[in-house]
Amino acid sequence: MTYKKNPLSPKQAFDALMEGNRRFYSDSLTHTWRVNTERRENLLAGQSPFAAVLGCADSRTPPEHIFDAGLGEVFVVRNAGNLVDPISVGSLEYAVEHTGCPLVCVMGHRHCGAMNATVAAARTPVSSGSPHVDVIIERAMPAVIAARQDRADNPEWADAASLMNVALGCREILRISGIIAKAVGSGSVGLAGLLYDVGTGRLEVIGRYGDIL
Repeated sequence: MTYKKNPLSPKQAFDALMEGNRRFYSDSLTHTWRVNTERRENLLAGQSPFAAVLGCADSRTPPEHIFDAGLGEVFVVRNAGNLVDPISVGSLEYAVEHTGCPLVCVMGHRHCGAMNATVAAARTPVSSGSPHVDVIIERAMPAVIAARQDRADNPEWADAASLMNVALGCREILRISGIIAKAVGSGSVGLAGLLYDVGTGRLEVIGRYGDIL
């Protein structure tokens, strides 16, 4: 079932997301007013979030809090390292196709454990001891290698890899998802890459695609 499209344009959705982050880092949260019984009951008929966010599973990076979002406002997909894979892309496509979401975001963060583990593996290639964690490292490795340059002995290598991972993730979504690429190309959906600072609570915009420039 396709629900009524969110009335916000991609640019308005992006601005609303960033304004929510401003409220978050300035300790001016408002979402508690949008998580009550009335809100839950109003959402029984369906959802029309204004943004879909692919984020990291790190417990310090919950998008609903970072964007000061209430119930039904943000469609969230999370995995370790905010990695683009068939399941995450399919979830984002669902948000675009079936909830009318006008904005898709890839949000990485500084001090990311997945990037730290992948940097360690780039320095000393060895199994993590878990074949499932090894898959995460394998998928994150292109960003780590691309960010390496002269950072091999630099403690900021992992943060540079997080930034690169967001940029590559946005490009990969556009490459493999005909649904999202078409929507971005038509201007009906925007795509943004964001990097979150776990210390300050602020977001850095890494890239914008579509009608949110």
